[in-house]
Amino acid sequence: MVSKIKSTSISRDEQRWQAESDADTMARYQEIMNDSARRNRAIKVAKTKAAELSKRASAMQNVAKVKSPSKRK
Repeated sequence: MVSKIKSTSISRDEQRWQAESDADTMARYQEIMNDSARRNRAIKVAKTKAAELSKRASAMQNVAKVKSPSKRK
């Protein structure tokens, strides 16, 4: 997840660029949500990606549970 950056710590040019990018993102969201076929394809892909990420997270949990071997002298 992207950490939040305080708006006072970025330049006015970066704030303007960020606002323009955010506006474009919001417009694309509206286009997708208003096109049922496109929205359904995106949802299908999102579900597939979520399942893949869940598998990967499960594998990582299994690795995290493994005890490291004790060092022998």
